[in-house]
Amino acid sequence: MGRGRLLGGCAWLLGGLALLQTLYLRALPPPAPPRRPSKPLPPPRGVLDASGTFRLYRDVLGPPPRRWAPPPDLVLATHGTPGRAAAALGGALEGGRWGGPLSVAVFGVPRAGLGQLLRVLGGPCRGLRGRLRLHVVLGAAEPPPTVTPPSRGPAAPGGCRGALGRVAAADPPSYTLGVPYPGNLLRNVAWAGAAGQDMGGGHGGPGPPGPMGGRFVLLLDADVVPSRGLREGFLRALRGGGPPLWGDGGDPIALGGPPSLQASDGLKGVPNALDHPRGFGVLGEHRGLNAPEVPNRLGSPNDVLGVPTFFHDPGVPNVLRDPNILKDLNVPEVPNALEVPNVLRDPNILKDPNVLEDPNILQDPNAPAPTRPPWTQVVFVLPAFEVRLGTPVPGTKAELQRLWGTGDARPFYGALCPRCQAPTDYGRWWALPPAPHLRVAYEAPWRDPWEPFYVGPAHGVPPFDERFLQYGFNRISQACELHVAGFRFAVLDGAFVVHSGFKEAAGFHGGRGAEQHRNRLLFRRFRSELRRRYPRSPRRC
Repeated sequence: MGRGRLLGGCAWLLGGLALLQTLYLRALPPPAPPRRPSKPLPPPRGVLDASGTFRLYRDVLGPPPRRWAPPPDLVLATHGTPGRAAAALGGALEGGRWGGPLSVAVFGVPRAGLGQLLRVLGGPCRGLRGRLRLHVVLGAAEPPPTVTPPSRGPAAPGGCRGALGRVAAADPPSYTLGVPYPGNLLRNVAWAGAAGQDMGGGHGGPGPPGPMGGRFVLLLDADVVPSRGLREGFLRALRGGGPPLWGDGGDPIALGGPPSLQASDGLKGVPNALDHPRGFGVLGEHRGLNAPEVPNRLGSPNDVLGVPTFFHDPGVPNVLRDPNILKDLNVPEVPNALEVPNVLRDPNILKDPNVLEDPNILQDPNAPAPTRPPWTQVVFVLPAFEVRLGTPVPGTKAELQRLWGTGDARPFYGALCPRCQAPTDYGRWWALPPAPHLRVAYEAPWRDPWEPFYVGPAHGVPPFDERFLQYGFNRISQACELHVAGFRFAVLDGAFVVHSGFKEAAGFHGGRGAEQHRNRLLFRRFRSELRRRYPRSPRRC
């Protein structure tokens, strides 16, 4: 009897457990269907460059990110082979060195490296896509790049930076690809993406200038990185939320500027534009504001419209209030249209022999637009350095100075081409007193063969000449055109850029000499073309 009850209880227990198991299994969600591999996105459409040699594929990761901040903003633009581009992205992530938007132009050789980079940006580094515009340049006959949509794959060792580092480690030198490296085409593509333009044909930087406080671009080569806080300091100064960008007051000497930046005898009391905390005013030429090539402030209607409102000096008449401001006192025979009743009866009264007899006066393609503000003719130069390979990249001027003292840092191209960075005036930059904020320290005159790195307005900067391939004169030619086009070079204190590794002659490829000779001949032709492109410019290079 007792044994029967025991067996019955066990049966009831087993039945209850079976019932609970059945209820549990029914409560579970249905099994997920097997994951299908991500289908590649439709191949992007490419456009040929101006030479017909290369094809450009813009925004291969999708439409431009919508999370880019409204102007003012500063966008980092860079270019390189797949591995160099991966290294640039990894450097931007290091220590939060660059937290803003990026525009990257990739030369898709080797093709395997391009595929690896695109997979990384769709996997462990998919978080970058929200602030990244990626563009690819390939040979005209090459098939388009294959792009997969972002997906959550297995965790990569080292995360995003580890994955980018592995792509960078597998990359060959950019000048040994068997294909000419189109550096200037890539620079233009990256710049146009940073400017928010629809790119076509590889033209970067064209178009009318934007309003004050618009978008700015920092264009670097992939192996050059900015100092920490550069973007934040620059934007803080532009937005007026921090100390002024232009220095500490209205005294030109306070900026440590050369005597040429001081007001000329004829303009005493007119503040130099570099000194004003709130405006990008007209920068004085190094021969003074009364140099022949500088138009008279009251005689040039384009400049009258461009004078910022901070010129309040009693000696400078107000353009909007003084009815005689445009009146030429040396021509008494021209009556005033508002005072002479018979002015409309004289058929010659509106004839200006100094203007209408010049058939080209209204046809000058290089004449500045009436609303072009003077600040659009300024680029902000960042002193460039190189540090010994294996040395941590400095993030502040104090860190850089310690490496300079130990011989682990020197000017960029300091051994190969000292003249290429000499106009920056490193001695003067080091002698500046410590500044608590990013500011313009002084204006540097252009000298050949300067090739500065700079922050420039997104629109209105001359594009790089895309005929320069491989090595030599690619950035020198663009700086030359900036000078001829009338741009000023304002050197920043509190920010700089760094190349990791010393540039040595032994580290270059064997064809460097032949490439440099070819580009030198092209540069001579380029300079003669500038004289025709800017016929009214008194500047030469």
